[in-house]
Amino acid sequence: METDNIQLYTYDSKDVAEHKGTLNDEMLNELRTTNGSKIKWINFHGFNEKESIEATFNAFGIHRLTKEDILQLSERPKIEGYDDYIFVTLKCLRPGVKAEIQVEQISFLLFENTLISFQEHEGDSFDEIRSRITENTGVVRTKGSEYLLYLLITKTLLEYEEYLYMIDKKIANFTDSIRKDVRADLFDEIEETKELLRDFRSALHPFRDQVNTLINLESKLLPHSSRPYFSDMKDNILFSIDEIENQKSDLDSLSNLLFGKLSQRSNEIMQFLTIVASIFIPLTFIAGVYGMNFKNMPELQTDYGYFIVVGLMIATAIGLILYFRKKKWL
Repeated sequence: METDNIQLYTYDSKDVAEHKGTLNDEMLNELRTTNGSKIKWINFHGFNEKESIEATFNAFGIHRLTKEDILQLSERPKIEGYDDYIFVTLKCLRPGVKAEIQVEQISFLLFENTLISFQEHEGDSFDEIRSRITENTGVVRTKGSEYLLYLLITKTLLEYEEYLYMIDKKIANFTDSIRKDVRADLFDEIEETKELLRDFRSALHPFRDQVNTLINLESKLLPHSSRPYFSDMKDNILFSIDEIENQKSDLDSLSNLLFGKLSQRSNEIMQFLTIVASIFIPLTFIAGVYGMNFKNMPELQTDYGYFIVVGLMIATAIGLILYFRKKKWL
């Protein structure tokens, strides 16, 4: 059964060939044994094609531990060098349901003139690189498989920068919301953003150290001419990690500001209610005294007793209000 979940690009500076569908044993053996100058990129979308994946492992002599790291989907970012290939795995970002962000695993196997990539789900952000290959733009068709690996990893890291830019805008919106109208549900949104940044950091921080391993790795698969590319990649990772730390610090400050604003508003409400209660306590006392209806209460027999008591209550309320304003409590 043919499937578009497997893609094969074979190219050099002169031409390119694209194949979509199952790779049979004959094709895999030919890919493995061909020592020509053409670059091969095999890409798996998801892990539904288990037989093809296993056949690819066998054809290229992949170590058992590498197989487990690729298929487990919970491996920490790492880079390992073997005799015939270099194994790279890291976390990429994908849009999820309801505008959420999912962190998924992507793995690479770098051989001489061949690169194999394994993606956790269908869909990716590599269409631009595919277009470079098919349309022969840029220098990708004149470079080796290690340069293709650099492009794919760099594109994956660029997704982090794009999402960090979106979080920057969210932080600006949080700040405006706190200044204009404090909402208690903002705390949940800020905490969700912090959790997302923690996921970013746990994905990027280990990979930073692994890139150092890649730069210093003595392997025929990584010519010295490619080292500046991976050094540039390391700089991008450091930039993203610094940005994550800065944004986390900003969100912590916003949490403190939000708590301060909520506390201030609660204090203002309590102050207002206390003042209202303070005004009505003496009025309630006066009303209570003259509402007891004892027979021997001379004021009840006074023609203007009602107006005198009401006037006393109004004067008491006005006096308290003026006193509170003088104290700047109101």
